[in-house]
This record gives sequence, C-alpha cells and structure tokens, in this order.
Amino acid sequence: MIANWKDWIAAFDMACGTDDWAPLAAYLTEDVVYLVAGAPFACELRGRDAVIAGLQKSVRGFDHKFDQRVWEGVGIKVWGAEAVTARAKGTYRIAGKSALSFAANGSWYFRGAQICLMTDIYDLSEVDSMDALNWLGLHGGGMDPSYV
Repeated sequence: MIANWKDWIAAFDMACGTDDWAPLAAYLTEDVVYLVAGAPFACELRGRDAVIAGLQKSVRGFDHKFDQRVWEGVGIKVWGAEAVTARAKGTYRIAGKSALSFAANGSWYFRGAQICLMTDIYDLSEVDSMDALNWLGLHGGGMDPSYV
C-alpha cells in the first residue's frame, strides 16, 4: 500500500513540474472522488477526468506562481490494504518574500492499486493556516488555488 501511495505522490509531483497530467490516470479509479474541506476553495470532484482537471487547474493557478514548491508527508499511517493518511505540509517560495507554509490532513483510499477517494482537510484555526491566509492577503494577488 505504501509503495502505491509513494508512486502516486511521485507521479503527482512530476505532473506539477512538467504539466503533463495524463500519467495520473493510471493511479485513479474511474469513479474516484476528491474532497477538499475547511478552506475557501473547498470542493467535491467526482470522476477521474474531473479530479485530474481540478488538480491541474489548482496547480496552474497557485503552485506555478511560485519559484519553489515543496510538499512532504509527515505522520504517515497505513491502514490495512485500503488507506494511507498523512499530514501534508507544503512550503512555497518566491524570491524576495517570506516562505508560505501550511498543512492539511490528507487521506488516500485505495481499491486495489488505484485511489478511489482522496481527502484534504484544512483547519483554518491553526496558526500556520492563519499565517498562510495573511501571507496570501499580502502577496497572493493573481493566485487561485481553487479546483473548480
């Protein structure tokens, strides 16, 4: 299970860098659901094409606005053959500005070797999230992390 999850993370990171999203299809069931909650860009995407399109939109509108993007999973847990959970921490940098850093609770549920459900849950009461919102208020003009 952890190998499947790590392969997904590597493929996603590659897509973020190359803007080639087609390889992600192999990691997702056709009926995959992606839920984002607790953030202004909360959404529910259903189906492989919608999830990939949403990820692409968010990365193009947000991640690509930075000089550097680093995500890491911390507190990774494997739950049998079906799920992986982790605290996903992102750090973004633009020359001349302080780093932007925030985290979400992520879950990836598998059906066989493919992801059938992903969730990202943000907690805006956490200090790092509040700091991120302040950073975005100061420097985030033209950035759009939304998936839809």
